[in-house]
Amino acid sequence: MSLFVLGLRTARASRQGLLAAHTMPRAALPRTLCTLSVVRESAMKQRSAVASSPILSQLRARNVPRWAGAPQLSLQRLYSAPTAPVPPTAVEAPATTSKIVAYHLLVSATLVFLIIIVGGITRLTESGLSITEWNPGLKGMRLPQTDEEWHAEWDKYKESPEFKILNSKMTLEDFKSIYMWEWSHRILGRFIGVFFVVPAALFAMRRGMTTRSTRWKLLAIAAGIGFQGFLGWYMVASGLKNPYELEPVSTQPRPDWTPRVDHFRLAAHLGTAFVVYMGMVYTAVNILRDASVANTLKAAPPAEKDHVLTTFLRGLQNPTTRRFRGVALAMLALTFTTAMYGAFVAGLDAGLVYSEFPFMGERRLLPPKDELLDPRYGIRNGLKPSTDTQLVVGNVTQNPVTVQAIHRYLGLSTLGLMFVFLRYAKRAKESLPKAAPRFAMGAAHMTGLQALLGISTLIYMVPIPLASLHQAGSVVVLTMLTCVLAVTRKPSQAFQALAKARQHAAAAARS
Repeated sequence: MSLFVLGLRTARASRQGLLAAHTMPRAALPRTLCTLSVVRESAMKQRSAVASSPILSQLRARNVPRWAGAPQLSLQRLYSAPTAPVPPTAVEAPATTSKIVAYHLLVSATLVFLIIIVGGITRLTESGLSITEWNPGLKGMRLPQTDEEWHAEWDKYKESPEFKILNSKMTLEDFKSIYMWEWSHRILGRFIGVFFVVPAALFAMRRGMTTRSTRWKLLAIAAGIGFQGFLGWYMVASGLKNPYELEPVSTQPRPDWTPRVDHFRLAAHLGTAFVVYMGMVYTAVNILRDASVANTLKAAPPAEKDHVLTTFLRGLQNPTTRRFRGVALAMLALTFTTAMYGAFVAGLDAGLVYSEFPFMGERRLLPPKDELLDPRYGIRNGLKPSTDTQLVVGNVTQNPVTVQAIHRYLGLSTLGLMFVFLRYAKRAKESLPKAAPRFAMGAAHMTGLQALLGISTLIYMVPIPLASLHQAGSVVVLTMLTCVLAVTRKPSQAFQALAKARQHAAAAARS
């Protein structure tokens, strides 16, 4: 208290002395300066007396700064206008997952994209049935080296229906060619599993690298990768068996029967790969978005933090963004369904049935009804279809003619609706995150290119390069739509909790 009174007296005396010196005649200046020096010496003596007091000695013994708790007085502070207090907030930005996790997810997604392409080439070259054993351990990773090992693998392949019916004249060199594609596909799958799981486990165990929700997502992706490996063998096993009655009509014995994997299992295998890929991309984009907002909050001045946080939350919670995200989700579902019917087309070799566009025989936009609803595809276990529903379901899922027609018109519908979606994104861009209309534009343009690739693949009788590009194009379209969903996703609970905490702090400061 004595320090505070001393400061006020010293400041008042100094100010009065300066004013008097400014107004008095020049001859009286020496006397005034002498008075000021006396006041200053008196203040210094009182300060020394306070500094040697026993209370201050105890504070020094406790490592408390000399003037801790005392007001720091100055002329500028005494005569300046008071400022409004800034509401205190304990946390300036919520804890987010490290960007390293997002980069790891993006690299893993690139590898999944690559294995989808390799898997498509493996199917197009009819190489998928060349390895007749699963061998998920280290044994299955070893490539045959000697002639004896190659002949042993070839002898196993000779027992398969594919060799007996289609490839009975195949040479050992031809077998090595198809074997390499299947072996590369399997090795790449195992590499992806190790590449993803090991770093993901380290990220999850290291404190501060991931949030709880991210850890659950990493676990789900890892489980999807493992399930995908099982589905791969489950699909291959269907092509190594002789046809029997319980299989779908497409694999039942007929004069035109050919060994192939079950197209339902093929679609499940490809669809799971798509889901794993989209999960990686979606999680990575979410992590990067949240990390970017958190860094912006940390770097923003205290007076602007509330504005940055409020702008971010309102931009994702407004009704326009929610409606746009719902439309984007519908477009993703339509695109995914079109891609799955593309898998049916591939599994049934339906792309070779009608190799013309836009007509399907005799200048028809659709084949005759007896081809679209063939009674043979409604038969199961040798019985006639009991209902029209069974007939329709059997043709929609197993008849190559019907499956190709559905894939055609799903693709055209996706193309038209995608550009409607792009127009909607442009009209609502003022209320959307900046990246959302850009991804929507990428999805629309890529869908147009995808349609051209599909038509070219059909007209030129499914050449391997065009068919591979067509499959890759579907992945790119799904990527763009996944990014749209990621950037328009509602804010995480951590950001919402931070906003409420800052609002409570501001209300407490005002009261």
